[in-house]
Amino acid sequence: MPEPTIFLDRKFPIVSIIRPTQTKGAAMGTVKAFTADGLFIGQSPEFFDVLEDLAKAADKAHHGGHGH
Repeated sequence: MPEPTIFLDRKFPIVSIIRPTQTKGAAMGTVKAFTADGLFIGQSPEFFDVLEDLAKAADKAHHGGHGH
């Protein structure tokens, strides 16, 4: 279960942050889900090119200290 924590600033209410345990392909999956939901309706092909490049880069990134 998530533990209550301070997020960004102590003047904000305490929240529980949920992080995925399986993150392989998570960024691209998010982009595809948001696109399928219609979040990016009307955006240019260039927008999608940049968005896909960012998602690919995010999916390749590794957080330090976990030995991935």
